[in-house]
Amino acid sequence: MRFLIRLVVLALAAFGAKSIYDRLWPQREQFKATGSDFVDRAGTAATEVGTSLSQAAQNIASTAQDNLATVKATASQQADEVVAAADAAKTEAIQQVQDEPSSTEARSGANEK
Repeated sequence: MRFLIRLVVLALAAFGAKSIYDRLWPQREQFKATGSDFVDRAGTAATEVGTSLSQAAQNIASTAQDNLATVKATASQQADEVVAAADAAKTEAIQQVQDEPSSTEARSGANEK
């Protein structure tokens, strides 16, 4: 009896597989075409995404280079201004030191009288 139940279950499984095969076999070309269309569209989309990413990376790199050039020019200008201010302060300090002894001599001469 057990053997008979197993045999019936196996026969029903075979019958179900055969009915699915008979139902889907005529549509195999349609499924194959649908799969090919999907692969083609996915490939095209991947290529477009790759191109877009490449262009975006180039734009980012270009923008970064432009900003770097701006920062470099600004830093150079600021450095030149600092050097000029330091030179002016140095010249002023030297001038004050040179002027100071003559005024001290005048003061000491006035104090002696």
